[in-house]
Amino acid sequence: MTHISFIDKSLRLAVSIAGLPLTFSQTAVSGYQWKQHKPSGKLVSIGDTQLHAVVSGEPKPHTPTVILESGMGGCSLDWSLVQPELSKHTQVLSYDRAGFGWSTTPMEKPTCRQYVEDLRLLLSELRLKPPYILVGHSYGGMMMKLFASLYPEEVTGLMLVDAVHEDRYDAEKMDHRRIKERRSVLKLSRLGYILSPIGLPRLIKRHIGANRLPSHIQKTVTSLGRRNNAFQAAYSEILCTEESAEQLKKASPLHPDLPVIVLTAGKQSDEWKQDQKKLLDLTQRTRQIIVEESWHSIQIYQPQSVIEAVRSLLHT
Repeated sequence: MTHISFIDKSLRLAVSIAGLPLTFSQTAVSGYQWKQHKPSGKLVSIGDTQLHAVVSGEPKPHTPTVILESGMGGCSLDWSLVQPELSKHTQVLSYDRAGFGWSTTPMEKPTCRQYVEDLRLLLSELRLKPPYILVGHSYGGMMMKLFASLYPEEVTGLMLVDAVHEDRYDAEKMDHRRIKERRSVLKLSRLGYILSPIGLPRLIKRHIGANRLPSHIQKTVTSLGRRNNAFQAAYSEILCTEESAEQLKKASPLHPDLPVIVLTAGKQSDEWKQDQKKLLDLTQRTRQIIVEESWHSIQIYQPQSVIEAVRSLLHT
Protein backbone atom coordinates (compact mmCIF):
# COMPACT_ATOMS: atom_id res chain seq x y z
CA MET A 1 0.00 0.00 0.00
CA THR A 2 1.45 3.36 -1.05
CA HIS A 3 -1.32 5.70 0.04
CA ILE A 4 -3.82 6.05 2.86
CA SER A 5 -6.58 3.49 2.30
CA PHE A 6 -10.31 4.16 2.12
CA ILE A 7 -10.72 2.11 5.31
CA ASP A 8 -8.28 4.31 7.23
CA LYS A 9 -9.93 7.48 5.94
CA SER A 10 -13.34 6.11 6.95
CA LEU A 11 -12.09 5.18 10.43
CA ARG A 12 -10.66 8.66 10.87
CA LEU A 13 -13.97 10.22 9.83
CA ALA A 14 -15.87 7.94 12.22
CA VAL A 15 -13.56 8.93 15.08
CA SER A 16 -14.09 12.60 14.22
CA ILE A 17 -17.87 12.23 14.29
CA ALA A 18 -18.02 9.98 17.37
CA GLY A 19 -15.82 12.36 19.31
CA LEU A 20 -17.35 15.55 17.94
CA PRO A 21 -16.85 17.68 21.08
CA LEU A 22 -13.19 16.62 21.21
CA THR A 23 -12.86 17.24 17.47
CA PHE A 24 -14.10 20.82 17.90
CA SER A 25 -11.75 21.27 20.86
CA GLN A 26 -8.76 19.94 18.91
CA THR A 27 -9.58 22.20 15.97
CA ALA A 28 -9.83 25.22 18.25
CA VAL A 29 -6.56 24.42 20.03
CA SER A 30 -4.76 23.82 16.73
CA GLY A 31 -6.09 27.10 15.36
CA TYR A 32 -5.00 29.00 18.46
CA GLN A 33 -1.51 27.52 18.44
CA TRP A 34 -1.23 28.14 14.69
CA LYS A 35 -1.71 31.86 15.39
CA GLN A 36 0.70 31.79 18.33
CA HIS A 37 3.55 30.38 16.24
CA LYS A 38 3.89 32.58 13.20
CA PRO A 39 5.88 31.34 10.19
CA SER A 40 9.51 32.35 10.10
CA GLY A 41 9.40 32.39 6.30
CA LYS A 42 6.69 32.75 3.69
CA LEU A 43 4.03 30.50 2.18
CA VAL A 44 4.38 29.75 -1.53
CA SER A 45 1.53 28.23 -3.57
CA ILE A 46 2.58 24.99 -5.27
CA GLY A 47 -0.31 23.12 -6.89
CA ASP A 48 -2.94 22.30 -4.27
CA THR A 49 -0.78 23.19 -1.30
CA GLN A 50 1.29 26.00 0.14
CA LEU A 51 4.87 25.30 1.10
CA HIS A 52 6.54 27.27 3.85
CA ALA A 53 9.98 28.46 2.72
CA VAL A 54 12.74 30.20 4.66
CA VAL A 55 15.27 31.97 2.43
CA SER A 56 18.21 33.67 4.11
CA GLY A 57 21.56 35.10 3.10
CA GLU A 58 22.50 36.96 -0.05
CA PRO A 59 23.30 35.34 -3.39
CA LYS A 60 26.97 35.68 -4.27
CA PRO A 61 28.64 35.42 -7.69
CA HIS A 62 29.87 31.91 -8.50
CA THR A 63 28.62 30.59 -5.15
CA PRO A 64 25.94 27.86 -5.08
CA THR A 65 22.69 28.18 -3.16
CA VAL A 66 22.44 25.69 -0.28
CA ILE A 67 19.21 23.68 0.05
CA LEU A 68 18.45 22.05 3.41
CA GLU A 69 16.13 19.02 3.40
CA SER A 70 14.80 17.64 6.69
CA GLY A 71 14.37 14.02 7.65
CA MET A 72 11.11 12.09 7.93
CA GLY A 73 8.46 14.17 9.68
CA GLY A 74 10.87 17.09 9.99
CA CYS A 75 10.51 20.77 9.16
CA SER A 76 12.57 23.88 8.50
CA LEU A 77 13.13 24.46 12.22
CA ASP A 78 15.37 21.38 12.30
CA TRP A 79 18.02 23.62 10.70
CA SER A 80 17.68 26.50 13.19
CA LEU A 81 21.21 26.00 14.51
CA VAL A 82 22.76 25.70 11.04
CA GLN A 83 21.00 28.04 8.62
CA PRO A 84 21.90 31.39 10.27
CA GLU A 85 25.61 30.60 10.14
CA LEU A 86 25.55 29.28 6.56
CA SER A 87 23.65 32.42 5.53
CA LYS A 88 26.78 34.45 6.24
CA HIS A 89 28.43 32.74 3.28
CA THR A 90 25.71 32.25 0.67
CA GLN A 91 21.98 32.06 0.04
CA VAL A 92 20.24 29.25 1.93
CA LEU A 93 16.80 27.64 1.66
CA SER A 94 15.06 25.47 4.22
CA TYR A 95 11.40 24.57 3.83
CA ASP A 96 8.54 22.43 5.11
CA ARG A 97 7.29 19.59 2.94
CA ALA A 98 3.52 19.50 2.35
CA GLY A 99 1.65 18.89 5.61
CA PHE A 100 4.64 19.51 7.90
CA GLY A 101 5.62 22.64 9.79
CA TRP A 102 3.68 25.61 8.45
CA SER A 103 3.00 24.06 5.03
CA THR A 104 -0.60 23.20 4.29
CA THR A 105 -2.41 20.29 2.60
CA PRO A 106 -0.44 17.00 2.72
CA MET A 107 0.15 15.09 -0.51
CA GLU A 108 -1.83 11.94 -1.23
CA LYS A 109 1.24 10.03 -2.40
CA PRO A 110 4.46 11.71 -1.23
CA THR A 111 7.22 9.68 -2.86
CA CYS A 112 10.77 10.98 -3.12
CA ARG A 113 10.22 11.74 -6.81
CA GLN A 114 7.13 13.82 -6.03
CA TYR A 115 9.00 15.69 -3.31
CA VAL A 116 11.84 16.47 -5.73
CA GLU A 117 9.45 17.86 -8.33
CA ASP A 118 7.66 19.98 -5.70
CA LEU A 119 11.00 21.32 -4.53
CA ARG A 120 11.93 22.29 -8.08
CA LEU A 121 8.63 24.14 -8.44
CA LEU A 122 9.34 25.92 -5.16
CA LEU A 123 12.82 26.91 -6.34
CA SER A 124 11.31 28.28 -9.53
CA GLU A 125 8.68 30.31 -7.66
CA LEU A 126 11.36 31.70 -5.36
CA ARG A 127 13.63 32.43 -8.33
CA LEU A 128 16.49 30.52 -6.73
CA LYS A 129 18.56 29.45 -9.69
CA PRO A 130 21.17 26.70 -9.83
CA PRO A 131 23.81 25.66 -9.09
CA TYR A 132 22.83 24.09 -5.77
CA ILE A 133 24.52 22.31 -2.91
CA LEU A 134 22.04 19.77 -1.59
CA VAL A 135 22.01 18.85 2.10
CA GLY A 136 19.70 16.05 3.23
CA HIS A 137 19.22 14.65 6.72
CA SER A 138 18.09 11.04 7.23
CA TYR A 139 15.17 10.32 4.83
CA GLY A 140 15.80 13.73 3.27
CA GLY A 141 19.11 12.33 2.06
CA MET A 142 17.22 9.98 -0.25
CA MET A 143 15.39 12.95 -1.78
CA MET A 144 18.60 14.90 -2.31
CA LYS A 145 20.31 11.89 -3.90
CA LEU A 146 17.40 11.52 -6.30
CA PHE A 147 17.48 15.25 -7.11
CA ALA A 148 21.20 15.00 -7.92
CA SER A 149 20.55 11.95 -10.10
CA LEU A 150 17.67 13.50 -12.04
CA TYR A 151 19.19 16.97 -12.49
CA PRO A 152 22.99 16.56 -12.35
CA GLU A 153 23.63 19.78 -14.28
CA GLU A 154 22.07 21.79 -11.42
CA VAL A 155 24.06 20.29 -8.55
CA THR A 156 27.66 21.08 -7.56
CA GLY A 157 27.75 19.29 -4.22
CA LEU A 158 25.81 16.83 -2.06
CA MET A 159 25.94 16.31 1.69
CA LEU A 160 24.19 13.39 3.37
CA VAL A 161 23.64 14.01 7.08
CA ASP A 162 23.36 10.55 8.68
CA ALA A 163 21.22 9.73 5.65
CA VAL A 164 19.07 6.65 5.22
CA HIS A 165 20.23 4.19 2.56
CA GLU A 166 17.38 3.05 0.33
CA ASP A 167 18.10 -0.61 1.17
CA ARG A 168 16.54 0.07 4.56
CA TYR A 169 13.15 0.34 2.86
CA ASP A 170 13.68 -2.46 0.34
CA ALA A 171 11.24 -5.23 1.30
CA GLU A 172 13.45 -7.89 -0.33
CA LYS A 173 16.41 -6.94 1.87
CA MET A 174 14.62 -6.64 5.22
CA ASP A 175 15.38 -9.24 7.86
CA HIS A 176 12.82 -10.37 10.45
CA ARG A 177 13.83 -7.70 12.96
CA ARG A 178 13.60 -4.92 10.39
CA ILE A 179 10.19 -6.15 9.16
CA LYS A 180 8.92 -6.19 12.75
CA GLU A 181 10.31 -2.69 13.32
CA ARG A 182 8.64 -1.36 10.17
CA ARG A 183 5.28 -2.88 11.13
CA SER A 184 5.53 -1.21 14.53
CA VAL A 185 6.25 2.20 12.96
CA LEU A 186 3.37 1.79 10.50
CA LYS A 187 0.99 0.76 13.28
CA LEU A 188 1.94 3.74 15.44
CA SER A 189 1.74 6.26 12.59
CA ARG A 190 -1.62 4.83 11.46
CA LEU A 191 -2.97 5.17 14.99
CA GLY A 192 -1.75 8.76 15.17
CA TYR A 193 -3.42 9.56 11.85
CA ILE A 194 -6.77 8.01 12.81
CA LEU A 195 -6.92 9.52 16.32
CA SER A 196 -5.43 12.95 15.59
CA PRO A 197 -8.83 14.64 14.90
CA ILE A 198 -9.81 14.21 18.57
CA GLY A 199 -6.40 15.26 19.88
CA LEU A 200 -5.41 11.95 21.46
CA PRO A 201 -1.75 12.25 20.36
CA ARG A 202 -1.70 15.58 22.20
CA LEU A 203 -3.02 13.95 25.38
CA ILE A 204 -0.30 11.28 25.33
CA LYS A 205 2.28 13.97 24.51
CA ARG A 206 3.21 12.67 21.06
CA HIS A 207 4.16 14.95 18.19
CA ILE A 208 5.75 14.80 14.75
CA GLY A 209 9.20 16.36 14.45
CA ALA A 210 12.60 16.78 16.04
CA ASN A 211 13.47 16.86 19.73
CA ARG A 212 16.42 18.35 21.60
CA LEU A 213 16.23 21.81 20.02
CA PRO A 214 16.57 24.91 22.24
CA SER A 215 13.40 25.22 24.35
CA HIS A 216 11.89 28.24 22.55
CA ILE A 217 12.27 26.47 19.18
CA GLN A 218 11.24 23.07 20.53
CA LYS A 219 7.97 24.55 21.79
CA THR A 220 7.07 25.59 18.24
CA VAL A 221 8.16 22.24 16.74
CA THR A 222 6.02 20.37 19.28
CA SER A 223 2.99 22.57 18.63
CA LEU A 224 3.24 22.27 14.83
CA GLY A 225 3.87 18.55 15.16
CA ARG A 226 0.51 18.00 16.88
CA ARG A 227 -1.51 19.38 13.98
CA ASN A 228 -3.79 16.92 12.18
CA ASN A 229 -1.96 17.60 8.93
CA ALA A 230 1.35 16.53 10.46
CA PHE A 231 0.03 13.09 11.43
CA GLN A 232 -1.55 12.62 8.01
CA ALA A 233 1.63 13.70 6.22
CA ALA A 234 3.81 11.45 8.38
CA TYR A 235 1.62 8.39 7.80
CA SER A 236 1.55 9.03 4.04
CA GLU A 237 5.32 9.50 3.98
CA ILE A 238 5.94 6.20 5.75
CA LEU A 239 3.53 4.34 3.45
CA CYS A 240 5.53 5.56 0.43
CA THR A 241 8.99 4.55 1.66
CA GLU A 242 9.16 1.29 -0.33
CA GLU A 243 8.14 2.99 -3.57
CA SER A 244 10.63 5.76 -2.89
CA ALA A 245 13.37 3.18 -2.34
CA GLU A 246 12.48 1.63 -5.69
CA GLN A 247 12.79 5.05 -7.34
CA LEU A 248 16.32 5.37 -5.93
CA LYS A 249 17.27 1.88 -7.10
CA LYS A 250 16.19 2.72 -10.66
CA ALA A 251 17.80 6.16 -10.71
CA SER A 252 20.87 6.93 -12.81
CA PRO A 253 24.21 6.94 -11.00
CA LEU A 254 25.45 10.28 -9.75
CA HIS A 255 28.03 12.10 -11.84
CA PRO A 256 31.36 10.47 -10.91
CA ASP A 257 33.01 13.87 -10.33
CA LEU A 258 30.31 15.20 -7.94
CA PRO A 259 31.74 16.10 -4.50
CA VAL A 260 29.81 14.19 -1.83
CA ILE A 261 30.22 14.26 1.95
CA VAL A 262 28.71 11.47 4.04
CA LEU A 263 28.32 12.84 7.57
CA THR A 264 27.82 9.92 9.96
CA ALA A 265 26.68 10.03 13.59
CA GLY A 266 29.20 8.22 15.77
CA LYS A 267 26.61 7.08 18.33
CA GLN A 268 24.55 5.10 15.83
CA SER A 269 24.33 1.28 15.78
CA ASP A 270 26.86 -0.90 13.93
CA GLU A 271 24.12 -1.88 11.47
CA TRP A 272 23.45 1.77 10.64
CA LYS A 273 27.17 2.44 10.20
CA GLN A 274 27.37 -0.44 7.72
CA ASP A 275 24.60 1.20 5.69
CA GLN A 276 26.57 4.45 5.79
CA LYS A 277 29.52 2.69 4.16
CA LYS A 278 27.30 1.80 1.20
CA LEU A 279 27.01 5.53 0.48
CA LEU A 280 30.76 5.87 -0.01
CA ASP A 281 30.58 4.44 -3.54
CA LEU A 282 28.24 7.15 -4.84
CA THR A 283 30.98 9.04 -6.72
CA GLN A 284 34.75 9.13 -7.09
CA ARG A 285 34.81 12.21 -4.87
CA THR A 286 32.80 10.87 -1.93
CA ARG A 287 34.29 11.11 1.55
CA GLN A 288 33.00 10.27 5.00
CA ILE A 289 33.20 12.35 8.17
CA ILE A 290 32.25 10.55 11.39
CA VAL A 291 30.92 12.88 14.09
CA GLU A 292 31.85 10.76 17.10
CA GLU A 293 29.84 12.56 19.79
CA SER A 294 26.57 12.85 17.89
CA TRP A 295 23.31 10.99 17.69
CA HIS A 296 21.19 10.84 14.52
CA SER A 297 20.25 14.53 14.19
CA ILE A 298 23.77 15.89 13.75
CA GLN A 299 22.45 19.32 12.76
CA ILE A 300 20.98 19.58 16.28
CA TYR A 301 23.57 17.73 18.41
CA GLN A 302 26.69 18.94 16.58
CA PRO A 303 25.60 21.78 14.25
CA GLN A 304 29.14 23.08 13.79
CA SER A 305 30.09 19.80 12.08
CA VAL A 306 27.36 20.37 9.50
CA ILE A 307 28.31 24.02 9.02
CA GLU A 308 31.99 23.23 8.45
CA ALA A 309 31.22 20.40 6.02
CA VAL A 310 28.88 22.56 3.93
CA ARG A 311 31.45 25.36 3.87
CA SER A 312 34.03 22.92 2.56
CA LEU A 313 31.67 22.05 -0.32
CA LEU A 314 31.17 25.75 -1.05
CA HIS A 315 34.91 26.06 -1.61
CA THR A 316 35.38 22.81 -3.53
